[in-house]
Amino acid sequence: MVSPDGSKKIVLFSRNCGATTGFNTQGTILNLGDALPNESGSAFIIDSGSAKVSWAGDFKIVVTLEGGARAFKKEPSDRGVAIEYQSK
Repeated sequence: MVSPDGSKKIVLFSRNCGATTGFNTQGTILNLGDALPNESGSAFIIDSGSAKVSWAGDFKIVVTLEGGARAFKKEPSDRGVAIEYQSK
């Protein structure tokens, strides 16, 4: 999902970390032309639920954690973009 000014994007992806852990959802903020690196999410990592993300301006996103999502990583900002977390 691209920021309103078109300079950045947030990428959500799932990762399976092996037999002892389940799938999780991760988020990373990148400059628009950058490819997703093969590493963990730089903004947030959750499991046991879902996340909805929306831009609230050029430099702010809102992450809504749903369905009992547990956050293992919740950064307050990433690459100059402020991140607000809400639970539903």
